[in-house]
Amino acid sequence: MIFDIEHIHEEGLDFDILEPKECFNVDSPDCALTDDVKVQGKLERSGQEILCKGSLETGLSVTCTRCLNDFSFVVKSQLKVHFIPRVEDNKPAHEIELTELDVEQEYYEEVQIDLSSPVRDLILLSLPQVILCRQDCAGLCPECGTNLNENKCDCKNEGSYDPRLAVLQQLKDKLK
Repeated sequence: MIFDIEHIHEEGLDFDILEPKECFNVDSPDCALTDDVKVQGKLERSGQEILCKGSLETGLSVTCTRCLNDFSFVVKSQLKVHFIPRVEDNKPAHEIELTELDVEQEYYEEVQIDLSSPVRDLILLSLPQVILCRQDCAGLCPECGTNLNENKCDCKNEGSYDPRLAVLQQLKDKLK
């Protein structure tokens, strides 16, 4: 996903790429790419700055946070990256305020820009913090570990609670 800056003219450069999943380092036990990554968009050049706008689509195999089953997750997201040339700055570090554009900012060196890192970051950021196989996932029984989406268990965990919370239970009973 490397583009030569000299090929980006004033009218911009449209692209449509299907990049193999092996090009991205997204392979962990609870999240792995299952499909190649389709990226399409446009590169626009303004002086030495380059703006990339587009979309990406791919598929992941992820693990449900509650029941620990693997399931397919489709990523469809908008890509927006602002590339600027890397300039050596010998000034001491000081506090600066980041703008919205700074968050989407990448640096390039030499005469090429590489979209691989921003695309990988966008794929990972598209995942929700709590990944659920379905909204009403019942999860696992805390006593026996049975997947409550598939089977009911005979555990009597309805009245059980953490003994450290007994004081709160007493307070709740008083408020009834």
